[in-house]
Amino acid sequence: MMHKFNALLGQHDQLHRLTELAHANALINAFWQTAVPDYLASMTTANRIEEGVLTVFASNASVASKIKLTQASLLKALENSQKTINDFKHCKVTAIKVKVQVKSTPRPRPKRAIRLSSSGAQHLSQYADSIAGTALGDILKKLASKGKP
Repeated sequence: MMHKFNALLGQHDQLHRLTELAHANALINAFWQTAVPDYLASMTTANRIEEGVLTVFASNASVASKIKLTQASLLKALENSQKTINDFKHCKVTAIKVKVQVKSTPRPRPKRAIRLSSSGAQHLSQYADSIAGTALGDILKKLASKGKP
């Protein structure tokens, strides 16, 4: 199945170019992941290398600051990966540019007010009367009083 999909991608120039860009992006991100500490790896994504500048997207400002503070050691780790791993031989990085890419959060749903029907309130009141004098009876009586119109 995957072979058919790959063959389809190779048939059209635009799809072929898109596939090449996706592979290049994945390679650059893999290159980044070899150098960055685990606690930062899950909160960052490398995007591209242009003229020796690696662009990295951070999930928030504190992660971006941490990358900027550790940039020298990260550049050294990237250089070591470039020298030791054949796939990364062409990945020459002299600087890191960090951008914050905030993920949007879904809007909270408004809480729906739940109201006790008058019939439900009546049944609760009757049951509360049958167990009057107990803590549960008192609570049910109070709840039933809120449901009556």
